[in-house]
Amino acid sequence: MELEPWIPLLILIPVMLLLALGVIGFMVLFQKRLHQHQQNLQKLQAARQQQLLEVTMQAQEEERRRVARDLHDEIGTMLSLVKLNLYQLSPVMEGASEELRAVERHIKQLLDEVIGSVRRISQDLMPVVLDKMGLQQALEALRRSVPDTSGVQVAFVCNDKSRRMAPKLELMLFRIVQELLNNSLKHAQASTISIELHLAEKEATMRYADNGVGFDYVEVLQKGQGMGVVSLQSRVDLLKGKMKTRSLAGVGTQVEVIVPIQQSTDY
Repeated sequence: MELEPWIPLLILIPVMLLLALGVIGFMVLFQKRLHQHQQNLQKLQAARQQQLLEVTMQAQEEERRRVARDLHDEIGTMLSLVKLNLYQLSPVMEGASEELRAVERHIKQLLDEVIGSVRRISQDLMPVVLDKMGLQQALEALRRSVPDTSGVQVAFVCNDKSRRMAPKLELMLFRIVQELLNNSLKHAQASTISIELHLAEKEATMRYADNGVGFDYVEVLQKGQGMGVVSLQSRVDLLKGKMKTRSLAGVGTQVEVIVPIQQSTDY
């Protein structure tokens, strides 16, 4: 008995549909796996970038410590010896002319200024008070370091001045405030600066504000001039925190940083 000519077609069509569905299913699964692979690769690249950034930050801090130690232990000691020897010459200068005495006083004044500058630079590189007494006392010392002659009033408040946190967290927050303060003093033309540190159970909030000239946040980033802002954001990212920046020309600058308190004890 001969088969109807359309019977093989009826058998072939479902087979072709199954093959087509199989191909479609394979392509969907392939695309899904490819997308997942790309996501994993992006996460890996981000993790590597963050790890590289953290290693770079750590290397910078170690170099700061080394330079600060050299300034304090070597150059500072040598300058102190020079000062001691200079003051030992004072009795010899008693019979000297007024011109020579004036030169002596000028040299002593310059030497005192150099010694003060070396100490200040050493403190900026690695403040001893941060390691020994904590972030709160270090920020208070940073506030007092702004000279009265600058015409800038700096206020610092903290809800808990005795609580210690992980060294890495304290150091990063100190660097953030230090960078913001330096920017305000150099560029903002501010007359008042406020620093607020609030320590909760699981997070720390730092608020910084000045009444300076401000800047256009988006425009600065677009022009590639916002390296300071990018550096601050990088530090906050390493702490797995959040940063909000509000700055407009003529209004001033406000920065809020919120970071979790449980942090690694590195650095």
